[in-house]
Amino acid sequence: MKRTALLFFCLLFGLGLIALCGTIFPKYNTVQTDSLKKWTIHDLSRPMPPIVDPGPGKPPTPPPSDAIVLFDGTDLSLWTNSKGEPAGWKIESGYMEVNKTGSIRTVQGFGDCKLHVEWATPTLISGKSQERGNSGVFLMGKYEIQVLDCYNNTTYADGMTASLYGQFPPRVNASRRPGEWQTYDITFTRPRYDNSGNLTSPAVMTVYHNNILVHDHVELTGPTVHKKRPPYTQHPENLPLMLQDHGNPVRFRNIWIQDLKVETENQKKRALFVWGGWEGHEPKQCVDIFAPWLKEQGFEVEVSDTLDSYLDKENMTSLDLIVQAYTMAQITPAQERGLLAAVQNGVGIAGWHGGLADSFRNNTAYQFMVGGQWVAHPGGVIDYEVNIRDHDDPITAGLTDFQMHSEQYYLHTDPINEVLATTTFSDEHAPWIKGAVMPVVWKKMYGKGRVFYTSLGHVAKDFDVPQALEITKRGILWAAGSLEQKK
Repeated sequence: MKRTALLFFCLLFGLGLIALCGTIFPKYNTVQTDSLKKWTIHDLSRPMPPIVDPGPGKPPTPPPSDAIVLFDGTDLSLWTNSKGEPAGWKIESGYMEVNKTGSIRTVQGFGDCKLHVEWATPTLISGKSQERGNSGVFLMGKYEIQVLDCYNNTTYADGMTASLYGQFPPRVNASRRPGEWQTYDITFTRPRYDNSGNLTSPAVMTVYHNNILVHDHVELTGPTVHKKRPPYTQHPENLPLMLQDHGNPVRFRNIWIQDLKVETENQKKRALFVWGGWEGHEPKQCVDIFAPWLKEQGFEVEVSDTLDSYLDKENMTSLDLIVQAYTMAQITPAQERGLLAAVQNGVGIAGWHGGLADSFRNNTAYQFMVGGQWVAHPGGVIDYEVNIRDHDDPITAGLTDFQMHSEQYYLHTDPINEVLATTTFSDEHAPWIKGAVMPVVWKKMYGKGRVFYTSLGHVAKDFDVPQALEITKRGILWAAGSLEQKK
């Protein structure tokens, strides 16, 4: 009887302890969600979190080997202003500083990621509340972790240091003194949408401030906006990271990011076809061959007839592939910057004939990206042979030499191109180039982007040649990073 009573007492005690712990230490997400119902946005009566001393600052945290270093203290080449122009923040002594030239954003877009940011508010205290060392780190340009000097500085709880602005205060205030370096380590999962644009899962953040957990897998209600809590609206899967210019000279250093994008068999890649220029190359007719086919390969395909597509930074950073068919045209500096930046940061580009290698004759930076520029086609439309050079590369594997009745392109080419097929000139139309071996198919890298080019495809009928069609299809898939998965 005594043993039974003792066991019964222990059971009741354990259940009571569990209930007590659930009362004192409720799940953080539950507390956060309930708080949205209790407190209005920027409610000054909302309690401030307790203060925790994070200890002294440490030297910059070195990035892991798979991280993309967005700022190493030397230049802002991976950042632009809101107009896509070079970022104008001051660089000094290994840090960049806000200087009232506007917010800056990364050239490359990101979705799911781990982000490390080190920052410091001004040593000289000026202003109070939101006017004291104010800036912000915006994931995808939409979801903000507030930067603010909250060392002995009172403000509204959902706008303090490390708050998910306008929604959730941090669990604790782990701020250091003004002028001391602080860190954010953020794990971010982007929102997901179905094919109709309906939200299927919200954005989620876990945040460490000065190595102290302040947000644990918190679901955001939507984008973070001043005095508003707007709902989610569908946006691209990858968007630039933004650092805010709020008018205070906040400093940033040692910014790096790890891309956590997980490819799945069902995840569609995105391709943009851009056609135009000289109609003699039948750009639309050629695009009409490859765009429907690429859709059949599981791609989401967009077709445009304007180079202004290259100005849409959000869309460009969300792409996996650009296919350009645009001959003998003019490209503006802003359009060129948008295109080159996208490819340099990982978007593949593919094209054929003059649509890629005779697009913009006055733009050498563009020509360096392509790896060549058209010079002439002696004799016009003639018969010539294409010789496969690399029988092991997936673009040309299993193919044999073949005949073409088309323009035989003579080009100026980059010696670093990886040449897969060539043609040899006779002396019939230009004796001085007799025996010249000229690349017909090549691939290369431009920064992180894959570049594929073939001089085949003068007009749509050229792709009636099976080898010409197959090489171009394989090259497009290779540029998108998808050829290795195709059998």
